[in-house]
Amino acid sequence: MVKYKQSKLSGIASKLILIALLFPFVSKSNEPEKSPGARAAGVGSSTIALADPWSIFNNQAGLGHQRNYWAGVYHEKRYFLNELSFSSFGSCIPVKPGTFGIGVTHFGYSQFSQSKFGISYGMMLSKNISAGIGINYHSVKIVNGYGSAGCITAEGGIIYKPIEKISIGAHVYNPTQSSFGDNQNLPTTFGLGIAYQPTESVLILVQGDDNTLTSPTFRTGLEYSPVKKLSFRAGLISNPMSLSFGLGWNVKNLNVDLAFSYHQVLGYTPYISLAYTFGGGAKNQGKPEQ
Repeated sequence: MVKYKQSKLSGIASKLILIALLFPFVSKSNEPEKSPGARAAGVGSSTIALADPWSIFNNQAGLGHQRNYWAGVYHEKRYFLNELSFSSFGSCIPVKPGTFGIGVTHFGYSQFSQSKFGISYGMMLSKNISAGIGINYHSVKIVNGYGSAGCITAEGGIIYKPIEKISIGAHVYNPTQSSFGDNQNLPTTFGLGIAYQPTESVLILVQGDDNTLTSPTFRTGLEYSPVKKLSFRAGLISNPMSLSFGLGWNVKNLNVDLAFSYHQVLGYTPYISLAYTFGGGAKNQGKPEQ
C-alpha cells in the first residue's frame, strides 16, 4: 500500500513537472488556457467565430445573437489531476438592444487557485455585424505565506457575416497588458477565426491565436449534426499539439455536452457542460446563421 501511494504521488509530481515545462503560460502567468464549454473543447477551442451563449468567455460579440435568458456550468479535469481542475459558470441576460453576460471561473486547488469574475455586453451593430466587450477581475491565491493578488483586464471582439454560410470573428484579450505584478504577467492575446457551414448538418472551424507569452497557435474543428438533437465533434490544436473529440445532445431547453482531449505526453482531459435556455428551445447554437 505504501509503495502504491508513493508511486501514485510520483506520477502526479512527474505530470506537474512536465506541465510546467510544456506550458510556459502556467509557470509564467498562472493563467490557464481556456475556452469554457465542452462544445468548445470538442472542436479544439476554435470558438472565436461562433455566436453561442458561451461567447461570454470566448468572444463577447456572440452575445449580440442571444435573445433568451440562459445559464450554463462547465468543468474540466486536466489530465485527470484535481490540482488542475477548471470550472466556470455563465449566464446571459437579454436587454434592448443587446445582451449582458456574467461569467465566473475558478482554476486550481487548496494550495494555489486563480479565479475570475467578468461582466460583458454584446449587441448587433447591423444585420451582419455584432460586437461585444468585457471587463474582468482576476484574483490569485497562493498559501504558505505567499498571499494573494488581483488585477483587472478588458477584452472584446467582433463577428462579421459576409455571406450566408460564413462568419468571421476577431477577438482581443488584455490589450492593456495588465498583470499581477513582477513575473506574474497575463498574456495579451489576439485571435482570428472563420466558421463555414457548407450544409445544415456540417460546421467547419479554423482559427489562429497569438499572444505575448507563447508561440502562435492554430486550431481547427469539425461539427457534424446528423439530427437536430445530436452533434459529433472533433478538433486539433497545434501548440501544444492535442486532439479532441466530443458530442452534444439537447432536449427541449437543456443542452448536455461532453468532450475529451488527448496530449501525447500528458494524456487525456475530460470536459462536461450543462446549459439551460429559458423561454426557448435548446437548439444547436452557434452556427453561422445566428
